[in-house]
Amino acid sequence: MSEEERNLLIKGLELAEYRTLRQKAMLNQNVVLSDKDGKPIVVPAREVFVKLYNEPVPSF
Repeated sequence: MSEEERNLLIKGLELAEYRTLRQKAMLNQNVVLSDKDGKPIVVPAREVFVKLYNEPVPSF
């Protein structure tokens, strides 16, 4: 895989993650993350979206 293909793949995965988290935030759903010990924690997607992307959650 070339460097350009690798960069396109990473960019596509980042966009998919953004869209998925945005959709979950818009629907007031939760996401499962892990704490520092690897234990699962449930967090509102809205909270994660705002912290990661520093933008408000759009409404329908």
